[in-house]
Amino acid sequence: MATCNALYTPRDVQNMRVFNYWFLSAMVFFLVATFAIKRELVVPALGWTLTALSVGLLVMGVRAYIVFIRNADELLRKVQLEALALGFGAGMVFMLGWRLCERLGALKLDVSDPIIVMMLVFAVGQYIGIRRYCVKDDEQ
Repeated sequence: MATCNALYTPRDVQNMRVFNYWFLSAMVFFLVATFAIKRELVVPALGWTLTALSVGLLVMGVRAYIVFIRNADELLRKVQLEALALGFGAGMVFMLGWRLCERLGALKLDVSDPIIVMMLVFAVGQYIGIRRYCVKDDEQ
C-alpha cells in the first residue's frame, strides 16, 4: 500500500484544500444555475448572476490550483503534470471520437460531458502517480 505523506507537505495540503473549496463552491453554483435556468425558475438577470458567480468561482479555483502547483516541489509537480496530461489527452480523444460517433447516430452529448471524462482520468492519473512515486508502507 502506498502512502503520500512524503509527497504532500502541510503547505501542499492547505493549498489543495483551498483549491477544493473554490472548486466545490463553483460546482454547487454551476449545478444550481444549470437547474434553475433549464427549468426557467429564475428571471434572466438572476440567471446571468448565477452564471457569472459560477465562472468567477471557477476562475478562483484555477488560481488556487496554480498557487498549489507553484508552491509544490518537483515530484508533486511531476505527478500533477502527468495526471493533467493524461486527463487532457483522454478528453481530447473522447471529444474527437465521440463527435464522429454522433455523426454516425450516437446520442449527442452536452459540452460539459467531456469534462467529466477529463476530471475522472485526471484523478486516475494522480492515483497512478502516487502509486509510482510514493514510498510503500513496508519500505518505511
